[in-house]
Amino acid sequence: MSQHICELCGAQAVREERLVDYDYKGRSFSLLQPGIYCDSCGEAVLEPEGLKATRLQLQTEKSKIDGLLTPLEIKRIRRKLKLNQARAGDEFGGGKNAFSRYEQGEVQVPKAVSKLLFVLDHHPELADEIL
Repeated sequence: MSQHICELCGAQAVREERLVDYDYKGRSFSLLQPGIYCDSCGEAVLEPEGLKATRLQLQTEKSKIDGLLTPLEIKRIRRKLKLNQARAGDEFGGGKNAFSRYEQGEVQVPKAVSKLLFVLDHHPELADEIL
């Protein structure tokens, strides 16, 4: 925990992790979010490295709410199918970096890709026909 000056009100602010509430499509969840927090005015500064630290958790929660595979499920299924990220992007669309972005929680997997991976996870014998 380190001390900072709030850019908004000039009071003491502190760099730490705090439980932050999120609301997504009418559903609420909380994550420990690194940031600089000011108790005087309530300002919070969320820096890129702090947002990067929680993006996988954030995308996981959003995926669950949307009924899509989570980033870690996508990675597990891709490996089960013995595909590297570039080939998975070629086979399922999105380009060579798509699966890297899905698995790191940078972007949400398209619904069609999520459904196809779900089917292949439960019926891997179909992979030869599809791939």
